[in-house]
Amino acid sequence: MISVSEQKSFDQRFSLIRTLAPDKVLSREEQTRLTIMDAGVGDFFSCFGSTYFIQEINTYQEASEDYSKLMDYFVTELTCLCLETGAVGHFEWEIDDELEVSITLDQTKFKRLTDDQGEPIDEDDLDQIVADEDRIVYAGETFEYDDDWAAVYRRDGKEEQVYMYEFVNDRASMFLTIEEWQDGDKEEYRIYISKPVTPAEVTLISRGEGEP
Repeated sequence: MISVSEQKSFDQRFSLIRTLAPDKVLSREEQTRLTIMDAGVGDFFSCFGSTYFIQEINTYQEASEDYSKLMDYFVTELTCLCLETGAVGHFEWEIDDELEVSITLDQTKFKRLTDDQGEPIDEDDLDQIVADEDRIVYAGETFEYDDDWAAVYRRDGKEEQVYMYEFVNDRASMFLTIEEWQDGDKEEYRIYISKPVTPAEVTLISRGEGEP
């Protein structure tokens, strides 16, 4: 017997699958021509053999360190429901000379991170890690410092300030991002592991009817 939450998830996905009517499916030419940049809320796309329904689209816009000035660099975040598993995940895309896409694999905590000497780290170490361009180790993988930047995050017409600390593991082709969210006089930290996706692996397959 399945739980109430599992039944609810199944019913939601079944309802969404029923909206994939033949007249909504894009032609082969459109699927080839369109990219993740053309996707909107309520659309469906496939990637890595799974089908995703886009629930939300939000953006990060780069800002000066004191958030007084906005830059012309954006990262677009897609919150997606996987129809096969019921899991909610995130894809991101940006233009950095060319289209770059990534998928979030996991969310973790500081207690699972160390420096390259095996010593634990926390939020108080971030400024020094950036100054030294130091490494962070997660699950046996070493991530090199890559960049840090301020951003304004926009969701549902609201804006939040977030500071990004980015690290990369070229060998395993993975990213580690520490997000410092401002909440009044306090900060909240969210840590994500992600990996790049070849843009051509994302195929927009149907224009949906929006959120059910």
